[in-house]
Amino acid sequence: MSRGQILDEDISASSQWSESTAAKYGRLECEEGDGAWCPEIAGEPENMNEFLQIDLRSLHFITLVGTQGRHAGGIGNEFTQTYKIKYSRDGSRWISWRNRQGKEVHAATLASVLS
Repeated sequence: MSRGQILDEDISASSQWSESTAAKYGRLECEEGDGAWCPEIAGEPENMNEFLQIDLRSLHFITLVGTQGRHAGGIGNEFTQTYKIKYSRDGSRWISWRNRQGKEVHAATLASVLS
C-alpha cells in the first residue's frame, strides 16, 4: 500500500475524523493529510466497530501487516493498541484471521507490547 499500488478508491473505512484523516491516508509512511486514517470516534478494544477496508480486487496471500500511529508533524501521537484482521472473498461473509491452532488472533501493536 505504501507504494501506491492499491488505488485510493480501493481503500475505505467505517468513518473518518476529518477529510485529512480519510481512509486513503491509511498507508504506511503516508505524509499527506494528517498522515493516517483516524476513525470519527476512538473505539475501545472490547467495542471494535471501526474498520479500514482494502479491496485487493483479486485473490492474494497476505504475509505481513504493518501499522503505525499518527504523528502529524509532532502534533499527534495516536495509535491503535489492538486490532482484528478479517478477510472476505465476496465482500459479504467476513472470516476472522486465526492461528494454526484455530484461535482468533487479536493483533497488538508494538507500543502496547512494550508498555
